[in-house]
Amino acid sequence: MNAEPCVECGDVPELLDEDLICAPCRIRIHLGATTVETKLVEVRFEVEETLRVDVVAELEVPVDIVDDDEALQDWLQDQEDLWASDVDPDDAHDIEREVVDVYGTAA
Repeated sequence: MNAEPCVECGDVPELLDEDLICAPCRIRIHLGATTVETKLVEVRFEVEETLRVDVVAELEVPVDIVDDDEALQDWLQDQEDLWASDVDPDDAHDIEREVVDVYGTAA
């Protein structure tokens, strides 16, 4: 009877191969499903979130740009304080997140 642990999983099976690996671990390795050692840590990182929200707002808009979508877009960009309170993040769609910085880990 075997007394050595498997070098992959640590179990002590009845039989080990010449590499001291048990049959279930050898099968996982053969199939390409090797286990990755993990450790639970606290990670501090920064995420940039981009979301799209459809906004409906009643605004006093200069008459000469009312029918010019490009000019209206530029004006809205410059007048964010007039419509920002009408943005409802609960109506967001197409949310994208990107990890932009990692500050480290703590065990």
